[in-house]
Amino acid sequence: YRLNPFLRDRMSFFTNRIPLQDPFALADFAASMTTSDGEDLQAVLEEMNVEERLRLSLNLISKEREIGWLQRDIRRSVEEKMTSQQRKYFLMEQMKSIKKELGLEKDDKEELLARFKEKIASFKELGKEAKKAMDEELDKLSALEKNSQEFNTTRNYLDWLTCLPWGKTSEENFDLTRAK
Repeated sequence: YRLNPFLRDRMSFFTNRIPLQDPFALADFAASMTTSDGEDLQAVLEEMNVEERLRLSLNLISKEREIGWLQRDIRRSVEEKMTSQQRKYFLMEQMKSIKKELGLEKDDKEELLARFKEKIASFKELGKEAKKAMDEELDKLSALEKNSQEFNTTRNYLDWLTCLPWGKTSEENFDLTRAK
């Protein structure tokens, strides 16, 4: 168990200023170095029997040491878990990059762009303005970061544009009875 640097400085400062030969002062000092609640500290101060006062202080210090060990174990566990997750993420990114380099896997964004380009190319009668708008949105989508909100908005807009029946018409029917 390593001592907190702040606590170490505090201890060295006060050990030079209190009489360590006085068991009451030593017990009070030891209790004051803990993070115990006020009731426990008050119990130490109220105890008039030297041995009992020292025992109460020792109990508080022992609890503090146990808490320190628990905190250390928790911190180590969290650090190990984070290191493991970071390693896994790094390896997954490497694997993606290698697969992409070998041509075994396309990036989700590239696949999405290819799908939109294919849909746009399949429209037989697409007006110049509509084609221009779709191309601009495709360019915008390719420049955006995949996790951004604007990427999702642009993707949804392109989805909507490519779902419209461009160039497909039907004969007008003004028969009201058929409409009902």
